[in-house]
Amino acid sequence: MVYKDCDIGSAKPSLEILKKYPHHLINEETLENIFTVSDFCKESFRLIERIHANNKIPFFVGGSMMYFKSLFYGIHDLPGKDQDYRNELNNLKNNNSKNYLHSLLKDIDPSYAEKIEENDHIRVIRALEIFKQSKIKMSDILKDRPKTGIKNNFDVHQFGIHLEREIIHERIKTRLMDMFDQGLIEETKDILEKFDISNDHPIRKAVNYKQVIEFTEGKYPKEILIDKSLYATRQLAKRQDTWMRGWVEYSKLIDGDKKPIRNTIKNIISSL
Repeated sequence: MVYKDCDIGSAKPSLEILKKYPHHLINEETLENIFTVSDFCKESFRLIERIHANNKIPFFVGGSMMYFKSLFYGIHDLPGKDQDYRNELNNLKNNNSKNYLHSLLKDIDPSYAEKIEENDHIRVIRALEIFKQSKIKMSDILKDRPKTGIKNNFDVHQFGIHLEREIIHERIKTRLMDMFDQGLIEETKDILEKFDISNDHPIRKAVNYKQVIEFTEGKYPKEILIDKSLYATRQLAKRQDTWMRGWVEYSKLIDGDKKPIRNTIKNIISSL
């Protein structure tokens, strides 16, 4: 939702909803750039301070569990992006064996290489990039947990919605078909025509956009596209559920019951 022009595929709220219930971090960045986890954390802290200054309660909603974890615990202060080196690594990836970059990382940092998938090119390239600039291995960086997260700075209440898998799958299918009816394929084609999307841009990995991009490249017909999008979304929901089940200090909202949230907010307001 953070990217402009990505409306249908990200299930962005309608203009009517946004007008009635103002959101933050919507249409924050153009597709010419990449909105990183670091950007998310910095912007979130800025918003928290502004919302608190207005005597309001910031409320984070969404399914980007890695981003929430980074915000909750904090992130390390790492070197910025080196596009020239990334281009060099992508050329090496394209002109060598399938997992060539992962083998480079394994030679430098076998411990971190073992923890990530061989085809996780985004993390592999980032680890190589950081080592080139700082001469510090990612595994050494991750040994020490940062103390810059909201966990150490604010009173945080966490909630996770749990529904029966059959209900989740039915909702996913309904929403996905709505996306195609609203013009997901056309939106994706417009994005590809309007922007020069780099191979390492997150939009190419994003569920639904990834599958439609592959469809536009002629990798499979529309019938397979729908099946692949449906499967990818269900896998994403499964990973989100796994994230929450391993989470600490959060309250389960069984069958979507919102009462715990209302009661918590009432208690917070009464204590102000």
